[in-house]
Amino acid sequence: MNVHSPKARTPAQRIPNPAPHIMRIVSQALRTTSEGTVTRMATPRLLLFRHPGALLAVYLAAACALQLKASAVGLVRWSDYLVLTPVMAAALLPLRHTLIFGASTLATSVAIYGFAIPGVSEGGRTVVVTAAFLSLGMSLVICRVRIRQKARCAFAVPAPSGEATGRIASAPRQDAGDLCASLLAEGPPPGRLPQPAAVELAYGRADDGRPQAHWLDAIPLSGARVALVAGSVTEDGEPAPTLVPELRVAVRTLADMDMRPDETLIHLQDVLHRLQPDDAAHDVTASCLYAIYDPVTADCTLACAGHPAPIVISPEGVTIAVDLPPGTPLGRARAHVTTAEIRLGRGSVLLLHTHSPKPTGSGTGAGTRTRTDESTVRERRIEPQSSLAATCHTALRALAAEGGPRQLRVLAARTRTLDTTTVASWDLTADPAAVSVAREHVTAQLAAWGLDEAAPTAVLIVSELVTNAIRHSQPPVHLRLIRCDTRLTCEVTDGSTTTPHLRRARTLDESGRGLFIVAQLTCRWGARHHPQGKTIWAEHIPQREAT
Repeated sequence: MNVHSPKARTPAQRIPNPAPHIMRIVSQALRTTSEGTVTRMATPRLLLFRHPGALLAVYLAAACALQLKASAVGLVRWSDYLVLTPVMAAALLPLRHTLIFGASTLATSVAIYGFAIPGVSEGGRTVVVTAAFLSLGMSLVICRVRIRQKARCAFAVPAPSGEATGRIASAPRQDAGDLCASLLAEGPPPGRLPQPAAVELAYGRADDGRPQAHWLDAIPLSGARVALVAGSVTEDGEPAPTLVPELRVAVRTLADMDMRPDETLIHLQDVLHRLQPDDAAHDVTASCLYAIYDPVTADCTLACAGHPAPIVISPEGVTIAVDLPPGTPLGRARAHVTTAEIRLGRGSVLLLHTHSPKPTGSGTGAGTRTRTDESTVRERRIEPQSSLAATCHTALRALAAEGGPRQLRVLAARTRTLDTTTVASWDLTADPAAVSVAREHVTAQLAAWGLDEAAPTAVLIVSELVTNAIRHSQPPVHLRLIRCDTRLTCEVTDGSTTTPHLRRARTLDESGRGLFIVAQLTCRWGARHHPQGKTIWAEHIPQREAT
């Protein structure tokens, strides 16, 4: 890419939000140019934001000249450019700069037409001042629209935080690869964390100004379960933020496959190997903690690969460290994944945290501070707070007190449980007559829940799933209904490990339509395996059917 070509964009042609634009420019240049070229390219595009005072002085001088020239012989011929300038500033510049330009235009117009130009009529002066006021008002409206649009697109292109904005301003002095990766790894802001029915989530952070090389995430799963993820990436012992976005997406994709936590981390190991070239000269490792919480049984299954174990705060305020050895990070030749299963009572807080160690040049890996962080939090008794945000802040202070300047992230999850008012289950015999029994159970249960309008669809879904389990699987057969928020989940468990697949039956085929019907009637469906067999599940939204 020739960054000095005549077709390069000028400052006036910038898109409304400059941060994603700079991010794309840097990422494109990284593939074709050297690091020094990227730095030289980013400099002229950032001059507009690094010297707003000089730009304002030039603008005021030009505004005075235009107004004095356009008002010949005392006639008011106010330039249209000065009406459009605040509007263009609102579309291209931050809100603070927009206010400065709009107020400066208004003050300049009043000063020139009120004092500098003699003989201007009262009506002409009123026209000029009114036009300046209207221009400022239009610019404020445009700024408000930009802010609302930016909030809507926060997940598609995350808006940079104060930390990221500071890195953009210092881009010529910063490595371009770190700048691009840190912007991509920002993730959703804390206020936009998903809030699944299984847990209540809160997020806390403490930064030292360096690009982050870790992530925290919460992923809704089938059966009202939720997956909690914490991970870090290092390269030769130093934080490596470049691979964080790809690993985060990979974990979300693997979570959709509904595997056990240890299987998920094993597949993530393969993904990490594929992301590295065969002749890679750097030692890239990733530590990851993957936990699945089931609100029906209150069980939490964890798998760890080189990451600090989570902390559990009981409803009584007792801080307990999970007995989960850290294992070895992913990316090593013999990565070792450790597993554990714990029971979390209603109202317990599961505390996950990530950190970037202070650079020492010794090449220490991601899991060297596991026991230090764990003992630090345990020694600092964290009382159960009414607000999860307060719990996060207390944990951050406890972790930061020992480790010096590091990047810290804390994810707190307060558990909830589902009881018989939202969950119903039945054991079925491996007999075709059990299908009608299952239909009767579902109809009666939905009537008790006040979901009579969802009964026809739910009965059809259950009929297909139970029929498949009886014909093609092994006993025992178990049916479960879960009512969670606006979703109704139907689960059929059997003793077979064979996974069904969706088929498109031809006209004369006598079978193969069951799962196709289920897929058409539900918002999503899938299968998950466990030591006793498998579970086929389907999620249905009754409100969507009613509309």
